[in-house]
Amino acid sequence: MKYFVMLVALFALPAAIAAEFSGYLVLTSDYVKRGVSQSDSDAALQLGGDVFFDSGWFLGAWGSTIDISSGPTRHRDREVNLYVGYAYDVSDLWRVSAYAVSYEYPRQTGSVNYDHVEYSITANFDDRIWVDYSHSPDLYNTKRSSDNLELFAELPLRNNWSIGFGAGYYDVSDLVGIGYGYWQLGITGSFKYADIDFRYHDTNRSVPFISTDDRSRARVAVTIEIPF
Repeated sequence: MKYFVMLVALFALPAAIAAEFSGYLVLTSDYVKRGVSQSDSDAALQLGGDVFFDSGWFLGAWGSTIDISSGPTRHRDREVNLYVGYAYDVSDLWRVSAYAVSYEYPRQTGSVNYDHVEYSITANFDDRIWVDYSHSPDLYNTKRSSDNLELFAELPLRNNWSIGFGAGYYDVSDLVGIGYGYWQLGITGSFKYADIDFRYHDTNRSVPFISTDDRSRARVAVTIEIPF
């Protein structure tokens, strides 16, 4: 029921009071989040949409196929993110956003409930540099917290291409005793009907409960995004 309510709001509100609606379809050779493959190094199909209001509020929904097995009885094959937040222009160059994301895993199997909420704040300079801090007070319903700090930069090149690079640290020491670092480097081309991205990802270690040696190794993902 909660998915239905959010999706109805997402697609119905633009006609009434929203300033802007955008949607996108994505096909990626490997869904990578914070340096770790969420699709077992296989392709993933994703769909998302956002509503932006004149007041600065925004909300959205995003979903992806995934393939995460945590032992013989625990498995996740779908991820749905529902989020709401507020963005404020501090100046012509700086924007600060605060938002909450509900991570849902429909039809997950096993004794662990991986659904959780994460709260984030992001500072954006001129749509070129982003600093993001995220905190979950109850990661995977374990009563343990997590923190993530990430820096990302994107610089324009010629002919609608840009280069992006970033690094972050995911602190899950409250849950498993350690955290890990991750980084990425990629090039993105923006064309009339789609964007295409080639991106290298890597981490400095695998972390129990979060990743495995195979899912946290270096990889290159190719992603095509079709906006609508």
